[in-house]
Amino acid sequence: MHDVDVSGVDLNLLTALNALLDERSVTRAAQRLGLGQPAASHALARLRELFADPLLVRSGRGMIPTPRAEALREPLMRLLADADRLVRHRLEFDPATSNRGFMIVCPDLLATLLPRIVARLRREAPRTHLEVIHRSGDERSALEQGRADLVLGPAPDDGPGLRIRGLGAVRFGVVARRGHPGLARNGQLRAHAWTSFPHVTVRSGSSSRNIVAGALASAGLAREVALVVPSFLAALVVVAETDLFFAAPRELLHPLAARLDLVVVTPPISVPPVPVAAVWHERFDAEPAHRFLRTLVCEEVIAGMRGPRSARVHEDAS
Repeated sequence: MHDVDVSGVDLNLLTALNALLDERSVTRAAQRLGLGQPAASHALARLRELFADPLLVRSGRGMIPTPRAEALREPLMRLLADADRLVRHRLEFDPATSNRGFMIVCPDLLATLLPRIVARLRREAPRTHLEVIHRSGDERSALEQGRADLVLGPAPDDGPGLRIRGLGAVRFGVVARRGHPGLARNGQLRAHAWTSFPHVTVRSGSSSRNIVAGALASAGLAREVALVVPSFLAALVVVAETDLFFAAPRELLHPLAARLDLVVVTPPISVPPVPVAAVWHERFDAEPAHRFLRTLVCEEVIAGMRGPRSARVHEDAS
């Protein structure tokens, strides 16, 4: 048998061969394939050259397969069936039974939304497991390569291959311990008092400009940053035991404020809201497991951000 470079073979010829072997007629095979008879005859000639065998020979008014063609019939049928399954193949995902792992990149300040996400995952996909990691600066590559499923956080600039779904916006509040000397008796906070006491900030690893620092600069004010911590929770714990102020999204402060006996008040200057988005890579748009995760996460983040918004900012600072 002569050597054949499979990469140069027109695989449509195999479909033609299957029709020819079934019909044993060039005319009928052409009709079945939706081709003209000359095209079917040309396909048969190419097949004969490919297999170095006549494949079909005339017998009376019809054609009969050669032994070589008969030997090809079974593997040809298996090959075409495999090709059909390959083309029709769909990834299956059953949340109730899957043990798939998911990974979300999520800044610490969104941590108060995680209980909602985890609770729903446990209800709908109890055998899956979730890992949450901090931003590293390599999110785009992680999404493209499948090392992370979703990135949650401030809406990024659009980029090649990225899919972005806006989830709403967070609005800043100022958190302080109950009885903080900088708060007025009616619970209000004036700009002078806010900048008279030191602040704690969180270094998130993001290269974006600090929103609160920008708002203070626009108002012609400056603050003293006495402490920089790596996490949202660490900032709240420090504020609960000191006279430091902390500015953070108030939708996310409320779940922990009551537990730590903290007061959340409106900033005395205008601080712009921060849009929050879910980001993933277009490679995984159609993957059922990924679609399940991003639908669940987006719904729970939207609900979690919307819920506290209807609550009034705590005004009791006494």
